[in-house]
Amino acid sequence: MHRRAGGRPRLAPLQHALPCGDGSAGKAESFSPAAAAWPLLLQSPTVMPTPLTLPVEISFRVTLDLQSATFYDLQRDIRREARQALLRALRTSLGEVEKALLAAPILCPTCCTPMRSRGRTMRRIVTVFGSLAIRRARYGCAGCGTVRRPLDEWIGLAEGTEYTAAVREQVLYLSADLPYERAADVLRHVAGIGISGRQIQRLLEAESQHIEAAVGQVHPQVHPEGEAPLRRRFRRAGRDGATAGAARVLQLRKLKTSGLWDQYWAGRFRQEGAVPPGAARRVQGSR
Repeated sequence: MHRRAGGRPRLAPLQHALPCGDGSAGKAESFSPAAAAWPLLLQSPTVMPTPLTLPVEISFRVTLDLQSATFYDLQRDIRREARQALLRALRTSLGEVEKALLAAPILCPTCCTPMRSRGRTMRRIVTVFGSLAIRRARYGCAGCGTVRRPLDEWIGLAEGTEYTAAVREQVLYLSADLPYERAADVLRHVAGIGISGRQIQRLLEAESQHIEAAVGQVHPQVHPEGEAPLRRRFRRAGRDGATAGAARVLQLRKLKTSGLWDQYWAGRFRQEGAVPPGAARRVQGSR
């Protein structure tokens, strides 16, 4: 980062060099991202070539009626305003990150030519501070029709996903011991994160293959110590306790009690948004 005299710091441009095809192969062959790699950036966007210093300012005011308000009211109001201030700071910081990402030409991964700006589109993401609507730049290739949104690539959200990995970690930590709807209530009340029990169930279904790779398959029939309470939990919800859903919950519990929870999610944070090569172009063209 460079600083002009008397002015704001100037962000050094980030490199957007990409492996390019020779143009003789088809679109799918000319761009083949490595497994478990970010599809549209040369390296993981969590590691920027140029360090970026983000000045974060958080400020807010609360109004208190000393004749009627209590200490609880003060804590509640500060927590509510702090969440909103953190969301504003996060939106501002994402804007600075996007400026740095767009400082260099955005290249098409297939044609290796600069892409043209196609305006901005809105997207909602759910963060640990709450729900945030962001307007991110959209770039298109006139030659092959590929669409890129560099900020989406840096955040690491794949197509159809709005919950960040940090939110999924909190959601599933609670879901290992609580019914889905109860976990959703706790998240809304304590963390201010809006989510339904059905959404939590879908998040666990999507995460289950990664959890199985970390802890192996778990079957209720061979884990009697966890089967009885799990059967009661599913029975109260009107479901069978010897289902694939129950096996996924047992897997989640095993991960939570294995001592591997932090290690597992550290790896998932690094992999967030990674997609297999076959899905790369769908992500490029999404929303």
